[in-house]
Parts: sequence; C-alpha cells; structure tokens
Amino acid sequence: MTTKRGSGGALLAAIVFATPFVAWPQGGTGRLEFTDSVRMLSCDPAGSAPCFRLKFNVVDAQGSPLPAQLPPPDKLASNLAVQVGDQVITPFFAEAGAGEQQVVRGRVALVLVDISGSMNRPLASGETRFEAAKNALGQFLDGFQDGVDRIAIVPFESHQVESTIRAAHFATTKTDALAQIQAIPKPQPHNNTGLFSAASIGLDVLSQEVSRNSGARVSPEVLMILMTDGTNEVLKGDDPGLLAGPEGLEQAAAKVKSSGIQVIGVGFGDFKEIDETALRQLSTKYYMAADAATLGRIFTVARTLLASRIQATFTSPWPDRASLAGRTLRVSVRLKLPGGQELASDPKVWATPQIGLPVFEGHCDAAEMKALYAQSTPVSTGWISILRPVLIFIGFGALLLIMWFWIPRLVWSEQYIGVVPTKRWSGQTAGVPARQAPAGFQAGAPGEPAPRAPGDETRVYRDFSKTRLGPIVPPGRPGTKK
Repeated sequence: MTTKRGSGGALLAAIVFATPFVAWPQGGTGRLEFTDSVRMLSCDPAGSAPCFRLKFNVVDAQGSPLPAQLPPPDKLASNLAVQVGDQVITPFFAEAGAGEQQVVRGRVALVLVDISGSMNRPLASGETRFEAAKNALGQFLDGFQDGVDRIAIVPFESHQVESTIRAAHFATTKTDALAQIQAIPKPQPHNNTGLFSAASIGLDVLSQEVSRNSGARVSPEVLMILMTDGTNEVLKGDDPGLLAGPEGLEQAAAKVKSSGIQVIGVGFGDFKEIDETALRQLSTKYYMAADAATLGRIFTVARTLLASRIQATFTSPWPDRASLAGRTLRVSVRLKLPGGQELASDPKVWATPQIGLPVFEGHCDAAEMKALYAQSTPVSTGWISILRPVLIFIGFGALLLIMWFWIPRLVWSEQYIGVVPTKRWSGQTAGVPARQAPAGFQAGAPGEPAPRAPGDETRVYRDFSKTRLGPIVPPGRPGTKK
C-alpha cells in the first residue's frame, strides 16, 4: 500500500515538473514573493555602475506556486518594473526557471532530516514518520537533472550534529541522491533534537557549496529544507555547545535572515508536539503536515518553487558604490502578464553597512553580462556601420600626418626655411635677421682685446693669500697667534 502511494506521488510530481508552475488548488490572487535577498553585483567590464539581482516566485495568497502564463522570454524584462524608492527601473535582464524555454541554471539544495527518537512513532496509515519522510524525499528528487542539480540529504539529531552536517556530500546524479536517502540511519530512542544548531550549521555548509562554484556561467538557485517533528531538545549527554533556549533560537534565526537563502521549514507529525513559533523564525516559509500525503505535496511544492524562480537584474541609478553608502533602499517589483493582470511584491529592504562602502555580493554571470553589454552598445545596421571604421581610419591617418609634418614646422620654423644660418650673433644671413650677441661675445671696439675665441685656453691660478675665513696674516704681525 505504501509503494502504491509513493508511486502515485512520484507520478504527480513528474507531471508537476513538466509544467511551468504547479497547480495546487488554493484560492487567492497572485503575487510575487522574493526568494532571496536583494544582492548588489559587479558587472565590470560591461558596466561601471553597480547592478542588483532579484529572485522571486509567482505564488498565491498562501505562498504556493501559482499557475501563470508568463511573457515570452525576450519580453519578460520589458514587462517587469522595479521600484527603488521613488524611481522605476526596467531590468536589462530577466529569465524564468520554467516555461516554454526553461533556463538550465542548476539548483543547489540541502535537506536536513530530523531523526530524533520520536520519528519512529507510527502514523494513521501504519508507516512511521521516518518511513513517510523517506518516501517524500524521493518525490522531491523527481525532475532532478544529472550534472546540473546538486543536492545533499543529511540527517541530524543531538549527537555529532556539526561533524555530520559539515560532511555533507552534494550529489550530482539522481542515483547518488537516492542512495543518500536510503543511507539515512534509523532513529534511535536516545536521539534528541539539535534543531537550532542544525539550521545554523546547514546555512554555512550550503553557502560554502555555492561559493565553491561561484565561477559558473550562471548563478544557481539555492534552497535549504529543514524538517522536524518536534522542538529543539538538548539534554545531558548530547553534544556540548548546541544552541538552546531563547538565545540559541535568536542566534539561529538571525543567521537565516542575514543569509538571504530561502529556507523552507517543514513540521511533520502531531502539531501539538511541534514548536511552530521556532519553525517560523528559522525559515523564510514553513508548512505543517500531519500525514504522508500532505508531506509529499509539501516537498513537491518546495521543488517547484526552486525550479520556477524568476531572476531579474537591473542597473543601479547611482553611478558607484560611494554614492550608495549610507542608503537604505526599499525595492519592490511588478510583473505585467500577457492577459493584462499585474502582480506585485512586498517591499524588500537593502541596507548598506553603517561604516564603509557596500560590498559586492557577487558578479554578473555570462547571460547578465551579455544583456548589459547589448543594452549599452546597441547594434547598428546599414551603410553607416561599414563607413564608420573607414572614417575613423582616415581621421587617425590625417592626425598622424599633421603631427609628423606640420607641427614641427611651427615649433622649429627656421630649420625649414632652406638655409641654415652660420652666423648667429653678428652679421646677416639671408632670410634670418641678426640677433644681439650675449654679454662677453660682442665684437671688440678699437684698442680693446678681441673677444674670446672658442679655442682659447682657460687657465686657473690659485690664490693662497686668503682662505674662506679671511686673508692669511704673516707671522709676527699683529693679530696672529704663535
């Protein structure tokens, strides 16, 4: 019976991932929901001004994927409007992760599974919570693209929490990922729940995995799933230093908020035993499931949200990072659908550090750079595109001729008259007026010695009658010392 339900769920998930958005029948109007923080990027050398990247999903009022017909890929950016303060900006780049032309940018996911002792409790269907969780994880892998997606499925409880999560291996094939699910150890009665520490360490591991592949052509979609059936419980005999109490929750929740990574929390089991308040603070979106069927749908929705994100990039209206220093920007986005409906998001705050310039959080990928370069240097057609380089070549040639032949004649005009003067200080040379000789070189008057010739010998006679301190007085004269 369990196998049939798992196969049906897998078939449903496969159908869902073949469509742009999962049609989960829930009411409410559509909206845009940010799935990442607003990130400032460097787009050098395509552009000198900072750029900002946004990621969001089209969801319904409950935050579930909403079926929507998006504009064509080449029209998506022009149908988006980003409001930054009181300025409205059209992105230079936008693409959707699902649709007629699905973009292969890869997904990086980390799934943390609670294996505390309470996961052995049976459900109404007869299977345990642990068995239902493993079946749901298999549905999450439907649509996994080998060589493109990367996923790590890691168990946690209250022993060896940090070493286990930091040893996470991100599988690049569906076969390896399924093997990780099967390798999850069965919960033991003495296992408690290091929920807060698992969330904090998991974010570190996921961030390191993303940064390890930061040189990829396109930036991947990132997601962490945190599944638990209870509360944070740290008792004697558990790992020392595990986060606990209100302080531990606050520390882990602050890390989730500052990371910008989308964290989906899943509470599974008896709702009375789950710390829903903590789960809400440890995630950007959370769901509650009491049975295996609901848990399977939640994992399907999580996968769909990861695969159907829209990414948009726009240029900052301020020319450099220095102009952004000290600013707090409220960023929202609107999307106009082909049918005329307009979807909008809630504002997202982007703030600069209190001291110093804001730091780039990444670099524009190849697709973004290409779009920005095309926008800044529009392609010209016609005869002018052929004539322009010829005119530039002629212009540079004319400039070189002027600098080589005409400018020297202005600077040294007498050298280009045709006769080089042989007498510079007396007489007259054809075409060159006589100049007054400098002092000491004038022609001598009658009775005076001739001016010094260049070949005359110069003799220096030393005068020993005085020093620099005064004349030398012979011995025996007044004023001398004996």
